[in-house]
Amino acid sequence: MKIRFLITAALLSIAPLAAATEQTPPATTAPAEEHPFFRTDLYPAWSKMTPQQALTDVRAAIAQAHERLAALAAITPENSTFENTFLAWYEAGENIKQAMNYVYHLHISLGDKEMQHMMDKLLQETTTYSAEGLHGPHIVQVLQQAATAPWVKELSPAKQRYVQQTLDSMRDSGLMLTPEQQVRKAQLEQELSRLGFRFSQYVKMGSMMWEMVITNPKELAGMPERWMQNAEAEARQRGFSTPEKPAWLINLSTSPAGAVLKYCSVAETRRKCWLGTTSAGTERTLDTEPLIHRILQLRHELATLMGYKNFADKEAAHRMMGSGEKALAFVDELLAKSKPAWDAYVAAELKRYSQASGKELSAVAPWDTAYLNNHLPPKRQAFNVKTITPYLQADNVINGMLNIWSRLLNLRYEELPTVCLKAGETCPDGHVEVWYPGVRCFAVKDATTGAHMGSFYLDLYPRKGKRAQAWCLPLRDGNPAPDGGMGEPHLAALMGNLTPPVPGRPHLFNHGEIYMLFHEFGHMMHMMLGHGEIRPHCTAEVERDFVEMPSHLQESWIWEPEALATFAFHYQTGEPIPAELAQQLAASRGSNPIEQHMRMLLCSKLDLELHMHWHDKYKGRPIDEVAQEILEPWLFPYTEQPPTEQRTMTYTMAEGYAACLYTYKWCEVMAADAMSQFRAEGILNPEVGMRYRRAILEKGSSIPAMQQIRDFLGREPQPDALLKLYQKK
Repeated sequence: MKIRFLITAALLSIAPLAAATEQTPPATTAPAEEHPFFRTDLYPAWSKMTPQQALTDVRAAIAQAHERLAALAAITPENSTFENTFLAWYEAGENIKQAMNYVYHLHISLGDKEMQHMMDKLLQETTTYSAEGLHGPHIVQVLQQAATAPWVKELSPAKQRYVQQTLDSMRDSGLMLTPEQQVRKAQLEQELSRLGFRFSQYVKMGSMMWEMVITNPKELAGMPERWMQNAEAEARQRGFSTPEKPAWLINLSTSPAGAVLKYCSVAETRRKCWLGTTSAGTERTLDTEPLIHRILQLRHELATLMGYKNFADKEAAHRMMGSGEKALAFVDELLAKSKPAWDAYVAAELKRYSQASGKELSAVAPWDTAYLNNHLPPKRQAFNVKTITPYLQADNVINGMLNIWSRLLNLRYEELPTVCLKAGETCPDGHVEVWYPGVRCFAVKDATTGAHMGSFYLDLYPRKGKRAQAWCLPLRDGNPAPDGGMGEPHLAALMGNLTPPVPGRPHLFNHGEIYMLFHEFGHMMHMMLGHGEIRPHCTAEVERDFVEMPSHLQESWIWEPEALATFAFHYQTGEPIPAELAQQLAASRGSNPIEQHMRMLLCSKLDLELHMHWHDKYKGRPIDEVAQEILEPWLFPYTEQPPTEQRTMTYTMAEGYAACLYTYKWCEVMAADAMSQFRAEGILNPEVGMRYRRAILEKGSSIPAMQQIRDFLGREPQPDALLKLYQKK
């Protein structure tokens, strides 16, 4: 889902202006059919979408948008309506967004360098359009005047919501600021962008530069012979070791310090290696602390310039939490409720370390934990998730997933024949064109009415040039029909890099791969089913701290024995997965280590505290001291605390999660609480599935996300269902 925000930001928000390398051509009213990147057909003609055609089509879409905006700018207050102002503003650049979605998709799915170059060029031009056209002063004035018109009060709740959403968007873009303030806002954003990039570079370089040379083999007592040979070879290659005077090189990659922490019996060597593993962000020439101070200072200035109390309030203003204080209260509540399980874990760990060291410990040196763990019996025999792989035959998994959600959501999935064409070839009747051989396409229809809700592509296997990992990308938003139903269907793509089929071998997925598949399919159903009274509300562009809720929820089915029984059959015998094995898998979900849960909570708390109280409580103080003060009640009792993770937290210092790292846990809480409703009434119960579809998946962004979750749960979400995962023995 992160992709959607990147594209939307590029097209619809004010950014530092980048002058287009070429002038936008004169306005054109050429029909969409002549432009494959924004043609009106549901299924794109991918073979016609060349980089040069992208340039032609996006520029035509920009020219068309300028024509539409010129008509909007001429609207007078007495002639204004919702349709010719706010809806016209949304629709002005729809063809730009659709075309750029396709450009981006082709770039990351095929790795075409020419398309990447073209995308960079087009992003410059669409950014200029956004700032000078979509957010031009005349357009803003028309919309502001329209927002005060008497007819606004007569609009439906959905349309009134969109009026307010538009005003909020303009405010967040800085359009309500004075010219001087807009200049300062642009300066702040440009400097923050530079500082964020520098922060990432410092962290990356810091993690690569640390190394230590050992010349006395006694300091490496206990190390495996293979490791010693590799470390000596590395030292020899670097000129540190000779046959007469051997040496051993330790670093964070080729001769990893992690092995020293686990095997070396010399405590001082382990201590030095631990210092190395925690050195990123602390080295004198790559110390990130000054960058953190500057970033926090500039973010606070930006927030106050925009009219907010602090940066956390700015980021939470249009999300479910609504304010930094409410987000922090959520984190603090979850910390308090997690404390008993955390205290029990700490006590058990100290007992184990005491047993290994032969003395009673109230605290342990951080460089001793891996070594002591290596000299203790395993905590318990962990369930080996690989044992279920023979039951995860690829076609069974995919069909099983579709069958589960067909049953729960009253849908029908129809696979369509596909063909990958070369330039100039004609698509056969009844076929859907795809961008690569083997890509599949499905139509999603309501099982009762037959209404076509949307279609999606399935592109699951790796290839050269394709982006790694997995994602779900909206390609074209649907449009509501006059009767409130679905008029134009949605179109999206589910992309992955799962184990590909190999001739002569069984095609099996592992559990991690079906986790990815079900997770992304949660996003897909959110995209396919969303509809509302107006087109802007038909998308899955909900509050950012709600985006991951459907995906977290729908991934839960891969742990449930009842769900596994519908698709997990042994690839050789066809026998269903044994009930005992399925139960072991379900129980293993509760073995998630509490320390990972607590780590995310503590990072979230520090993130919020810094962005809420930097200016009035922590400014100018050492960042490690501040982190220690904030997190003291929950820290593991080490004899020496490591430098704060904030020094290397690119998520919050350089990427898009500043003051909202908590959203990971918030979405987990909502998903776990929603799943409890299914467990109470049956995880394959269509009645619960339809409540979920009606309350959440179909709503799009037409009502606030908190109202959606309330409508499904009958109350606000509670963390108890999530906490049970960390309370199992």
